[in-house]
Amino acid sequence: MAEWIGTVVSIFEKYVVRPIGYQISYLVCFRSKAEGCRKQVEKLELLKDKVQRSLVVAKRKGENIEPEVEKWLTVVEKVTGDVEKLEDEVKKSSSNGWCSDWTSRYWLSRELKKTTLSIARLQEEGKFSKVSYSAPSPGIESLPTGDCCPFQTTVSAMNQIIELLKGEECSTICVYGMGGVGKTTLVKEVGKKVKKDKLFDEVAIAVVSQAPDLIKIQDEIADALGLEFHEEKEIGRAGRLRERLKTEKRVLVILDDVWERLDLGAIGIPHGVDHRGCKILLTTRREHTCNVMGSQATKILLNILNEQESWALFRSNAGATVDSPAVNVVATEIAKKCGGLPLALVAVGRALSDKDIDGWQEAAKQLKECKPMNIQDVDADFFSCLKLSFDYLQGEEIKSIFLLCCLFPEDRNIELEYLTRLAMGQGLLEDVETVEEGRRRVRTLIKGLKASCLLMDGDKSKGSLKMHDLVRVFAISITSTEKYAFMVKAGVGLKNWPKKGTFEHYALISLMANNISSLPVGLECPKLHTLLLGGNRGLKIFPDAFFVGMKTLKVLDLTAISKKLYRYSLHITPLPASLQLLTDLRMLHLHHRKLGDISILGKLKKLEILSFFASHISELPKEMGELKNLKLLDLTYCRSLKKIPPNLISGLSALEELYMRGSFQQWDVGGTTIERSSASLSELNSLLNLTTLHVEIINAKCIPNSFLFPNQLRFQIYIGSKLSFATFTRKLKYDYPTSKALELKGIDSPIPIGVKMLFERTEDLSLISLLEGSRNILPNLGSRGFNGLTSLSVRNCVEFECIIDTTQGVHPVAFPNIETIHLTHLCGMKVLSSGTLPMGSFRKLRVLTVEQCGGLSTLFPADLLQLLQNLEIVQITCCQEMQDVFQIEGILVGEEHVLPLSSLRELKLDTLPQLEHLWKGFGAHLSLHNLEVIEIERCNRLRNLFQPSIAQSLFKLEYLKIVDCMELQQIIAEDGLEQEVSNVEDKKSLNLPKLKVLEVEDCKKLKSLFSVSSAQSFLQLKQLKVSGSNELKAIISCECGEISAAVDKFVLPQLSNLELKALPVLESFCKGNFPFEWPSLEEVVVDTCPRMTTFALAAADGVQNMPKLKSLQVDGQMINNHDLNMAIKHLYKGKDQSLSLFRN
Repeated sequence: MAEWIGTVVSIFEKYVVRPIGYQISYLVCFRSKAEGCRKQVEKLELLKDKVQRSLVVAKRKGENIEPEVEKWLTVVEKVTGDVEKLEDEVKKSSSNGWCSDWTSRYWLSRELKKTTLSIARLQEEGKFSKVSYSAPSPGIESLPTGDCCPFQTTVSAMNQIIELLKGEECSTICVYGMGGVGKTTLVKEVGKKVKKDKLFDEVAIAVVSQAPDLIKIQDEIADALGLEFHEEKEIGRAGRLRERLKTEKRVLVILDDVWERLDLGAIGIPHGVDHRGCKILLTTRREHTCNVMGSQATKILLNILNEQESWALFRSNAGATVDSPAVNVVATEIAKKCGGLPLALVAVGRALSDKDIDGWQEAAKQLKECKPMNIQDVDADFFSCLKLSFDYLQGEEIKSIFLLCCLFPEDRNIELEYLTRLAMGQGLLEDVETVEEGRRRVRTLIKGLKASCLLMDGDKSKGSLKMHDLVRVFAISITSTEKYAFMVKAGVGLKNWPKKGTFEHYALISLMANNISSLPVGLECPKLHTLLLGGNRGLKIFPDAFFVGMKTLKVLDLTAISKKLYRYSLHITPLPASLQLLTDLRMLHLHHRKLGDISILGKLKKLEILSFFASHISELPKEMGELKNLKLLDLTYCRSLKKIPPNLISGLSALEELYMRGSFQQWDVGGTTIERSSASLSELNSLLNLTTLHVEIINAKCIPNSFLFPNQLRFQIYIGSKLSFATFTRKLKYDYPTSKALELKGIDSPIPIGVKMLFERTEDLSLISLLEGSRNILPNLGSRGFNGLTSLSVRNCVEFECIIDTTQGVHPVAFPNIETIHLTHLCGMKVLSSGTLPMGSFRKLRVLTVEQCGGLSTLFPADLLQLLQNLEIVQITCCQEMQDVFQIEGILVGEEHVLPLSSLRELKLDTLPQLEHLWKGFGAHLSLHNLEVIEIERCNRLRNLFQPSIAQSLFKLEYLKIVDCMELQQIIAEDGLEQEVSNVEDKKSLNLPKLKVLEVEDCKKLKSLFSVSSAQSFLQLKQLKVSGSNELKAIISCECGEISAAVDKFVLPQLSNLELKALPVLESFCKGNFPFEWPSLEEVVVDTCPRMTTFALAAADGVQNMPKLKSLQVDGQMINNHDLNMAIKHLYKGKDQSLSLFRN
């Protein structure tokens, strides 16, 4: 009995007492639950701030943010917003007394418990191992292709290659033809086209050249794939590359300039049965190379241009002058001499474009008399044409710069900065006193050489260039003559110093990028002025007497090889004693070296350019203060540099350019010289010739109160921030400042006066995590209007309220030259500007991005919008209180006022949960005739995008994407606009003639997209994707009487891809009873559209109306019979007809 009673009590306790007690606890523990929720929110806020800081770092590195991180932040924003509302309810409940509302208190307590659990879950989810991933390298689409000839010869070869690539039989294609015929240009164009047309998932290109460097080839392919090697050996890298290529279903590898049989396996390129989806496209001058690449290689000969094509290309470069009767005969003869080679036709045509009849006749005479050069696989007359172009270069300077470009390895990107230093060191530039003058001169000469088609743009950086391999061969042949006496053996795989009887006659030796590991002693080079040994693997020791016989050297490059920019050789390189004999030396490069004692450099009194880029140096010796002629000192990323003696920098009286990013940080704050133990920033004021300064100052207190930065032409000054490894490795080798940039980060004390004085000279200003006195830019940081500023970035400044505040007084025109503004994580900002702005303010603003600025409700009020006549790009992300973007009510109109937003090209909005209007007010005075791209995502209160009057101006709209806008009902508003309709002649005649892509996803309440009259203007629409709309009955709505008898059919001429998914009430594409035609439609996907009884009511025979249809998929089933209406009827109506179906 007792046992039975115990059981009953236990059950009663478990199923009655505990549940009741649990429910009562919601009332009794109300305050503790509220306090517990508040503490969890504080922890979540700290975690969110930590994640956001990581995102800032990742974005600065150029990395992409992981989608789950962005989604987590969005959920956190929503949850914290819900908590704020709960806290308000809690306060109301508490203020009304303990027993005021038991029911409310009970449900609030339940919500607090539920929210606390959600927050705890978010805290666990927010412990990300990583928040970002490396952005892919620029693909083949970014490569310059030069002058691509759209002639039948080229087009025919391109079409043949693409057809072979589409098939499964051919795995290797060899394009062969003589040098200069355009093989490289052709395969680059093929690569771009197949990537654009999505024939391949990835396209990689690498240059092979006569002396293949497998490491370099692997690196170039890996760059295109976003792959980073951790292996050092070729075989290990090959395995890693092979596995990466196998992850792609279809990948094209282009190998340019192949000379002999290439072992694809040694590189790491799978082919044939190893990976059927990997295709090889290579170029070569030799048919023999095609033959030895395997039996499966298909050969394609790229012929020279025929006579008609040659003349057309020649004439387009020489100009209309060739049409005059006097010149035409001679020009025709010269064009024939170019032998149908595009490179020669362009080079000679441009060289003669400004010549009179005498110049043409002289050119023809030279071509006849020029002795052809006997070089294998090259047309005999080709070098005669190049010689003519070279001879017609105006002046010795441009010829000298051209010849310098052959000193580099074949197909190497040549940095303009390095070329400038070579030219300055050799003294090639007349009447040039400063380094910047030299840089400008070289830039101008390079422009002329590109115009003459003797040089071309490089593949990597904006400041790089390349020399065609044939042009390089020609240039080397010129430099090898007695007049120049160059020895050029760069990048040819040398393991030892060249074996020559004598070096006495050489003026320049370039042995860069080889495998030389030891140097000879006793060389006699009395005429040698330039020695380039940079990039030799294993060259670590320089014999003490090596330079004894080279006392006339002016330029010396001893740069070590480095696979990563931030690495230097681990071997200490002692400087040879004979280096001090080079008293005429002007330029010295010692990059990526681990250097010991460098005091010997103080003996090189004529030195003008000295660069230790990314080298290990612990201190600069006091002897370097003797370099009174030094104009450029580069200490970029010498991160081990800890000591610079006081007054050493100030003693370099001729210094013009000082580069110290990622370098010395121990600036002395002391006063007098006697007190100081290290260099001080105040020494910079002694450098009267200083024009360029690139420096980091981690501690703002190192800047003396009375210190003013010199009035440089260019500067990059970073105060409070330090260059990280990751940031540095993204930098180009010669990433030198061309503007005036200033970055302030984490400064917790008043900004020094000297820094504030820089503001008016700054062009690119970044403010990050400022803790004091940063409520606005103007007037807090300056009062003169920031007239020079072109770019502004403000991030994580908690006190920041607005960019400009004019409420306290009259201010001058503000930011008249600013072009880009980026505002990120500014929780206190309520408006962009406060008060009335003078006319002319922000007049050049082109780009505005706003992210995580929770206090903004209206971005562009009418008075500000009126000033922004050049605004092109607007991007807004995660602004929780944003209600309106453009406030157009109150805009002034008239002859003196330009219509606002007439320059807007791109509008992107993401995660604006309170947004109700894109354009608030009547839009008749608004023109969007240049708008090309609109992306709207996660704007849940937005009901429509455009008023009819605004939509009528969207003549250039090409891309429209709308995602996850839950309340969106219409693209173009149709109801509640009686006032506006009276001002619009025909609200239904809306034209979108340029629209190419339309994507609508998860807009649950969307009722219609466009009317038939609007859709008839979709002449360029190529891709249409609609999914996740619960109320959409037809893609194209057809209103009563809308289609007149004159419209006999509906045609979407360019539509190639159509996807309709998860549309539960969709009945048909269009309910109008008229035929459709789809002449370009290739792919159709219809999925989860259960009420779709027919595709188009009056569609004619599907095969005729869709002649190019390749893929028809309905609910995961691939349909062989390409009659879309029949497929829809039988799958959704259940009629029994024999369709050939097969699963995807």
